[in-house]
Amino acid sequence: MLVDPDTILPSQDYLKPGTVKFILACISNGESEKLPPTPVVRADSTGRLVAIDGHNLIAVMSRLGKKIDVHIAKSKTDKLPDKSGANTSRNKDLSDRYDAVLSDQGKVSANGINSFSDLIAKYPDLFD
Repeated sequence: MLVDPDTILPSQDYLKPGTVKFILACISNGESEKLPPTPVVRADSTGRLVAIDGHNLIAVMSRLGKKIDVHIAKSKTDKLPDKSGANTSRNKDLSDRYDAVLSDQGKVSANGINSFSDLIAKYPDLFD
């Protein structure tokens, strides 16, 4: 599903600089096939989307002002197609983190990270 990345809540308070730079290079060079797989999100009790995995790609798309395709998981057994090692890894993260991600998001929010814009602001030199 294509969504505005600014409507997704982060469940972690960090980005990986190397991964962000790689994603930016892929986009800059027109190598979309090298981008990380589709981020996985879930809805909270009010319907807001919370990131389970794919924070770096969501952050880049947010910074670029572009919509992003996400997989909205309905349960911990809801999986991406196992067509790549990256999807297999995302499916494991989904299974492992599906329940905990909501409390993780609460902790991140309590520390002042309430959006991907807040998370991006934590890394002012990363997106120059």
